[in-house]
Amino acid sequence: MFPEIRLASTDDISGIMDIEQSSFPCPWDMETILSCIVFPSFRTWASRLEGRITGYVTAELDSNRLHIVNLAVSDVFRRKGLATDLLRTAEEWGRRLGASISHLEVRVSSLPALTLYEKSGYGRTRFIENYYPDGEDGLEFQKTLHPYSDLAIIAERIISRCDTIPSVGVVLGSGLSWLADEFGTAIEISYGELLGDSDPGVAGHPGKLTFSRCGRFVFMLGRRHHYQGYTGDEISTLPGVLGDLGVSAWILTSSSGAVDTELRPGDAVLFRDHVNFTGCVPQSAGCRIRKSAYSSKLRKAAEEAAGRTGTELKEGVFACTSGPAYETSAEIKYLHEKLFSTVSMSTVPEVLLLSSRGFDVAAVSLVTNATSPGVVLTHEEVLSSQEAVRRKQGAFLSSFIQEAALIELQ
Repeated sequence: MFPEIRLASTDDISGIMDIEQSSFPCPWDMETILSCIVFPSFRTWASRLEGRITGYVTAELDSNRLHIVNLAVSDVFRRKGLATDLLRTAEEWGRRLGASISHLEVRVSSLPALTLYEKSGYGRTRFIENYYPDGEDGLEFQKTLHPYSDLAIIAERIISRCDTIPSVGVVLGSGLSWLADEFGTAIEISYGELLGDSDPGVAGHPGKLTFSRCGRFVFMLGRRHHYQGYTGDEISTLPGVLGDLGVSAWILTSSSGAVDTELRPGDAVLFRDHVNFTGCVPQSAGCRIRKSAYSSKLRKAAEEAAGRTGTELKEGVFACTSGPAYETSAEIKYLHEKLFSTVSMSTVPEVLLLSSRGFDVAAVSLVTNATSPGVVLTHEEVLSSQEAVRRKQGAFLSSFIQEAALIELQ
């Protein structure tokens, strides 16, 4: 059994309530569960198998202390390791944000829970008389965690500059930083301040975060690439930290070459799926990739935004290649024969990391050049095509980003 674990949404409340009511003598009410999903101080994950919610865990973080607020698994799926997976998901989130201690409370009569926490390295620290509403006593458990200090430092630097964390993140590829300008800038942080990279090293990648004036969006202006020598974890570091802080929906863009001969510069292609030819995968993503890395609700939002703005939006399969050299004629011919739509040297590592952590992810190729056997490709051509992209896709992309924010509020 290998369940999908992702952030819970309001759509999951009914399934969580069913498990809550069957698991505890004094179950939470719907309002409490809702608050644990929507309030930024809490984080709730739900596990699924074949579309059915099978368990959930809620945690909150106070300084360096992680509190496991609630954890339950459907009786049909108990004793299969699911509770351990959920507990580990919450602990890893806490570690990435600097937690050195995890603690929780459990009923003295709940032998399965006592066994789970003791096997997971928790020790009893306190007896709590009449802790539960029905008068039953509780036991407090505590465990020492080993935080990921490098990630926690980045998170602290972001928090020190921002009063609130937006719900939507947008990664802008080569030459696409103009899109962030449409939303205004309230706060700007260079990658050098966060990652130590003083120069992104690629033209068209300014290398900074900008937080929109409205407070709903954070834009990554440029990204790291595998061909620059970065690993999958290093490429996805900043999106991962922002996700842990509360950026729960992601739109990733890339300036891409058109493999499909019907595509023209300025066209947009929504990822239906991808093939990763680079071998570059974030280790921290493990193998917990969802059935589809791409969110169905964000794809629907993209289609609605395209319809609203009168934009032709195509769907296709994206090919991620290593670079830094552009594809050879033989490689382009192969990709065309295998029915790929677009190709670029980025995006997939971030998608894998973000999707594995349960975030909603969508990706869009913005076609900057046609690829066909014998055509010489250059980065200068990619950058010079931005005016065509902006003219044809500016309204659609702006609408899509705003639609993503509305979805996150539901």
